[in-house]
Amino acid sequence: MEHSESETGRRKPRKPIWHMIWAVVLIALALMVLGTIVGELLAGVLLTALRITDGATVFLFRYLSFIGIHLVLILYTWLCEKPILRSFGHRGPNGGSGNTWKLLGLGLAAGFVMNAVCILIAWLHGDIDLSPGRFRALYLLAALLCVGVQSGAEELLTRGYMLGAIRDRYNVWVAVVFNSLFFGALHLFNTGVTVLSMVNLVLYGLSMSVAMVKLESLWFCVGVHTAWNFSQSIFFGLPNSGIVSEGSFLKLEAATDSAFYDAVFGVEGALPTTVVYLLLIAGILLWDRKRKQARE
Repeated sequence: MEHSESETGRRKPRKPIWHMIWAVVLIALALMVLGTIVGELLAGVLLTALRITDGATVFLFRYLSFIGIHLVLILYTWLCEKPILRSFGHRGPNGGSGNTWKLLGLGLAAGFVMNAVCILIAWLHGDIDLSPGRFRALYLLAALLCVGVQSGAEELLTRGYMLGAIRDRYNVWVAVVFNSLFFGALHLFNTGVTVLSMVNLVLYGLSMSVAMVKLESLWFCVGVHTAWNFSQSIFFGLPNSGIVSEGSFLKLEAATDSAFYDAVFGVEGALPTTVVYLLLIAGILLWDRKRKQARE
């Protein structure tokens, strides 16, 4: 009987270039760049056709332009990576049932609560002063949808395509760690980035990668990301990774730097965020353990 190298314990043959991590990274970057170009062209056409000049609405179109990454990613995975494409849909990766409305809702709730807790700590410490902004229900609903497009694009690219592509070729924890570092690197040039903010971004990437592996739910990740960004930028009016919204339910009047708040980068550059991300990872692992025990 003929044995493969992996069956006999000998060193595995070198992977084809298509299977190398650096190739996955280059493909991800190419998809992101192409998707950004497509999205900005579409957003520009819509802004011109609708004659939109209001600053707050134009700001939402910055989020909406991320639809281009959705389109390019879906097309690419449909043509080249159909197993990964399945992780985007209702059945989830490996035919599992992780992508449910329940887990999407749980992700939205978790993202909002975590962000609100971090902001509450900063407010109680006296680091931020908030006042009422412009409350328009229709605008907030539109903002939630647009932020969902932006957050979903980042999750499809990192937890959807990249994590799936690497875990299909390497050990799953190699995929988790590399994916988390890549997510952090995507934000290296954001306004006001600091060492702590980079640590927090990598921790967030780690928490979502763990959620994708343990819960098999890309929708949960999209929910957390959407609610965090919406809560921070549109509801509370704080910087979102250094970017400030031009329309929000509350408005930031003043801010000071401390361990609980970064005046430029926002709560993502502060210690409470580090703690809530670590708690999220612990919570996901504990939930997964209890689910496995319940099945036994």
